[in-house]
Amino acid sequence: MSAALDISHLSFRYEDGHLALDDVSLRIETGECVGLLGPNGSGKSTLLLHLNGVLPERPGRGTSVAINGLPVTASSLEKVRREVGLLFQNPDDQLFCATVSEDVGFGPGQLGLAPGLVQARVDRSLAEVGLQGYGQRATHHLSQGEK
Repeated sequence: MSAALDISHLSFRYEDGHLALDDVSLRIETGECVGLLGPNGSGKSTLLLHLNGVLPERPGRGTSVAINGLPVTASSLEKVRREVGLLFQNPDDQLFCATVSEDVGFGPGQLGLAPGLVQARVDRSLAEVGLQGYGQRATHHLSQGEK
């Protein structure tokens, strides 16, 4: 059985020359709960951006990142991104639609789901976080906690 996350020998250098990751290997089994800690600039976000292919693929010596056994490559991004979501630290960088309902439904809509199914997921998601009835509110009118 494959690990939920399997990273082998991942290194990444930004275009300005800053080495953000240097030969990182990590394996997380399904069901494990792991915290990623470190000071600003230590590579936490850079590592996470590799899990769904946000950062460009730069193959190196034996480098690999796999999610549930699926290698993260340019050709597998659509499948990988169905498995790995990304939330930004600052919610104002995340919210970009006019209403809460549109924003919550953006991801499911990108999966090609029928509008009725998208709306059902939006309604269920808002209810799960105690925001039922917020669907038509403007995202920029939400409090920081609501965001």
